[in-house]
Amino acid sequence: MNILIPTFIYAVLFLIYLSKAYADIQEYGSYNQEDFSDVTGISIDNRMIRKDKCRKLFESLKDDEFSWVNHPVKRKEYLISIFTHRKVYKFKVWDTYNQGVLISRINDKGKEFVTNRNDYIIQYLE
Repeated sequence: MNILIPTFIYAVLFLIYLSKAYADIQEYGSYNQEDFSDVTGISIDNRMIRKDKCRKLFESLKDDEFSWVNHPVKRKEYLISIFTHRKVYKFKVWDTYNQGVLISRINDKGKEFVTNRNDYIIQYLE
């Protein structure tokens, strides 16, 4: 009897954790489902960019090339916002000296998702 109560509490807490993890995965994948026709604007460091750069930047942010990151030395940081009809997607991009260009997705609560690497994206940021 004494072991049932802690086991039940543990099971409830574990289910809550799993539901939060599932919501984070859904949030992470939502950007990959967005269509460019829904994009109303893109800003880099609070500066709107030209329409001709928008589509390629939008698609480049969808490329997920996961990499293990060990102590990146940041050269420059960019904050990218993608405005769509449904929501705003935010990304933090680090141009580093030793790890290439690293991308983190930021959810609505400010939590950063998995760090990706995409060296190709730097041409749209400068």
